[in-house]
Amino acid sequence: MKGGSFALLTALLAGVALGQAANQVPLSIDLLVAKADAVVHGKVVRMTCQRDDEGRMFTKVHFQIIEQVKGRQRGGTLVVVQGGGVLGRRIARSPIEPTYRVGAEVVVFVMFNSRDEAVTLGLNQGKFDVARQPKTGLATVRNPFHGLAKRDDPRAVVKRALGQSKPLTLAELKRRVRRAAK
Repeated sequence: MKGGSFALLTALLAGVALGQAANQVPLSIDLLVAKADAVVHGKVVRMTCQRDDEGRMFTKVHFQIIEQVKGRQRGGTLVVVQGGGVLGRRIARSPIEPTYRVGAEVVVFVMFNSRDEAVTLGLNQGKFDVARQPKTGLATVRNPFHGLAKRDDPRAVVKRALGQSKPLTLAELKRRVRRAAK
């Protein structure tokens, strides 16, 4: 019976993850580039969570820019604002909002809102995690719909079904951004 309960729990969790992925329309890299005001390769150096005047939580993610791939350079840093976050014991998050962590290397596609604040384009689709292979140093990127899935990523099934479960190098992503931005 213990094995049956585990299988049921696994199936339920996979269903929830697939349901979340199914609620998003996959954006091609070309479409992300076309809609983005800027594309930045950077490293997360700091995150701060605050409340606005209405009491809503929001997080500011501070990036040290490694390379400005598209858009005008605004200095050596970029600050991305997103709803939710962790403030004391309060947590507010959306399952399709991108998650950032200090020290992470990413490529982020952003738009600037009416307050000239950068926001991640397409929620979690506008953030590509960069992974470097220890032996070769080869950098690959991935997001929920592009690049190889992590081993424990329940969206791997969706990526394979869409034919998007192939390695994507950082160099290839940058080449595609530059080509589409012309």
